[in-house]
Amino acid sequence: MSCSENVTSKEQSVMEMQRQKTSGYEDEINLMDYFIVLWKHKYFIGFGALLPTLIVAAILLFCPKNYSVTYTYEIEDNGLYNGPNQVFHDKFNWGPNTKNFDVFCDIFYSQENISKLVNKLRENGMAKYADLMNKANTRKDIEKFAAFEVKSPYADLSKVNTTESAKSEQSKQLKVMLLKLTITGRLQNDILKIASVIRDNLENVIPVYFVGKELNASVQENRDEMAQIERERFNVNLALKKDRAILAKLKNIITQTSKSEENITLQFNVSDKSEYIPIAYQIQAAEAKVVQLEEQIAADSERYAYYKDLLTLNEKLSAEIKDKASSYYTIQQFQLFLTGFTDGCKNEGLKDYLNSYIKNISNRISASMPVTEKPRVYPVPVAKGTVKKIATAFAIALALSVFTAFLLEGLKKVKLKLLSS
Repeated sequence: MSCSENVTSKEQSVMEMQRQKTSGYEDEINLMDYFIVLWKHKYFIGFGALLPTLIVAAILLFCPKNYSVTYTYEIEDNGLYNGPNQVFHDKFNWGPNTKNFDVFCDIFYSQENISKLVNKLRENGMAKYADLMNKANTRKDIEKFAAFEVKSPYADLSKVNTTESAKSEQSKQLKVMLLKLTITGRLQNDILKIASVIRDNLENVIPVYFVGKELNASVQENRDEMAQIERERFNVNLALKKDRAILAKLKNIITQTSKSEENITLQFNVSDKSEYIPIAYQIQAAEAKVVQLEEQIAADSERYAYYKDLLTLNEKLSAEIKDKASSYYTIQQFQLFLTGFTDGCKNEGLKDYLNSYIKNISNRISASMPVTEKPRVYPVPVAKGTVKKIATAFAIALALSVFTAFLLEGLKKVKLKLLSS
């Protein structure tokens, strides 16, 4: 039994070795078959991989092409040329720091303002662009259509015309902050129409929001001024009452003194020094204090009445903006409202305030113009990642072409077997 078992085990091992050799030989044959199939269908695979890649590349690189136009606005300069105090002049009435710029962007990209832009675009025959902007869900998506950037300050040498070394050195310190608005769209002819709508929104609608914020701040300031007067009123009245009592007692001393004693003086200790002041002078000083306090009370009453009227005025102006802000209300329309309001104002103090305010609005309107009225339109450069997208398309097309080639070869063999059988 042991001999037969040894023979059987040897035979099995020999058969196993033969199977491994046969398997390796078949693997070599199968690998060769793969190359044969690839070579046989090389034109099909090449065409199937290149054609979709070329189509994707053409779409990404040429059709359709986006265009952009950039408007540059001067926001703020440091005013060195206007005097030694180096006072900053904010042309948009907001400083371009991080906080204010975020507030500005929040206003522009708000749902309310985007809705205004969408409606205005539709009114001007750009419904497709309006629909694309309306479908944008995030601020980043909307920035693909209109994006803002605050640029670093540059030396504005046009402000100083001099060759003197001192003033020339000063001119190098002149800085101007810039706000850049880049508008992107398809078709070169449409981009200018789109830009005109977005420009109008930036220059004429957005300032209304800032005016509204300023009016709210003015309302708060008016209330603070009134509260300050009210807080001081008790102390001033108390001081007046005290000085009147002192004056009455000083005058009483005079009436109780004989004419021979009219030159009586009182002694006061001031800073450890004895001072003798004639009583007549003391009466004059007390009378002067009473007069000053009475005038201060009268002035405070007048100031209180003025701030009260000013508070009412600013609340009406603020209400006007709140009522109209949801519509396409422009800074020019608000200026007309102010002019009409001024004509009907009978309070001279408030009328002067309104006239000054109207001039400030006019300055704001004239300042909110781009540096270049008609900038050039540029094609948008190829976006980053385009080459990667084309390479990905080629890999996918190549894989599909190879798979299709083997699938066709397999179907062909199955068909031959069926015919042979």
